[in-house]
Amino acid sequence: MTDSAETEPAGEQDDDRLHVSPGRFDPATAIEPDRDVPSHTDAVARDFSTALGGPVGKHALLGFQRFFTPLRLILLVAVLFLALGWTTKAGCLQQKSEDGQLVLDWSGNRPYAAMCYSDTVPLYGAERLSEGLLPYQTQFFDTDPTGASQERYMEYPVLTGMYQYAAMKVAKAWTVLHERYGVPAAIEVVLFFTVVAVGLALFWLIAVWATTRLSGAGRRPWDAMLMAASPLVIAHAFTNFDAIAVAATAVGMLLWARGRPAWAGVILGLGTAAKLYPAFVLVVLFFLCLRAGKLRPWFTAALMSVAAWLAVNLPVAALWPRGWWEFFHRNSIRAVDMDSIYAVISSFTGGWVFGGQGPRGVPRPWRT
Repeated sequence: MTDSAETEPAGEQDDDRLHVSPGRFDPATAIEPDRDVPSHTDAVARDFSTALGGPVGKHALLGFQRFFTPLRLILLVAVLFLALGWTTKAGCLQQKSEDGQLVLDWSGNRPYAAMCYSDTVPLYGAERLSEGLLPYQTQFFDTDPTGASQERYMEYPVLTGMYQYAAMKVAKAWTVLHERYGVPAAIEVVLFFTVVAVGLALFWLIAVWATTRLSGAGRRPWDAMLMAASPLVIAHAFTNFDAIAVAATAVGMLLWARGRPAWAGVILGLGTAAKLYPAFVLVVLFFLCLRAGKLRPWFTAALMSVAAWLAVNLPVAALWPRGWWEFFHRNSIRAVDMDSIYAVISSFTGGWVFGGQGPRGVPRPWRT
């Protein structure tokens, strides 16, 4: 049997060998002229690279790696930071036995002492998801700080509310599998958190992927590492449901950058159905298009965004108008968050600016 290498022309053998080993330096196939190299241009990256052997050499071949591409490495780092984010919430998932039943152990102010608090856990009961009821249709009553009974519904936008409903259904289905077939299980609220967290992690990875594709139109992919390796991912990736809207915003911006305003509008509209702030991207894009004198793409994106938002919201608003309006009602009366600059200003102004808390943390009267 003849070796295939012996039957190939010498030129083709050389070409194949160059694909495996760079060989002699050739400016035509070395660092891509438009590719940014952080260890050359960024002081932090340059100093950090010393622990890994120093900055990239000037004769290095960049942009030709088949497996360990910048995108895959950035996603790998994102997964690592998401795993660290899970560990910060794990302390709030501990269980204990009471009267022969497993319950969540939040005794001794565990969420705050262990710094593991997540809205997802208390919302399972507070939004009546634990009862298996459909959000927006389900009415329940809470007691406000004055002791009065208050009518309540699901207080999240439709897409986020239905995401919670779907996660609840999966958690309850898993419980049924445990009861019937003995698959390993935990109490439902822990299952609910786990399902929610897995979904949020996927949304976050989509956001990181889109941001990497968007970074400098491929010239500066490593900029997205600031997002993937952000300490905020460890602290808050699973605190609430923001990753859904973040993913929609990132994908919408990527589609806009690639000249697809209609699809960008659809994704931004869906993101707005999950959280309000993706709509503000359209405000920024309006001024950019106005400055450039190209408003037609913006109108396309805006109209498609409204259409997508209505497609999600109209059915719920038509069937359960009071439940659908709850999100807007709650946001019209809620005080500022304690960890925001608005709370600081409110404190200095006695609560007259931005509402919230007055001097020395004294809460303002309940507003209705």
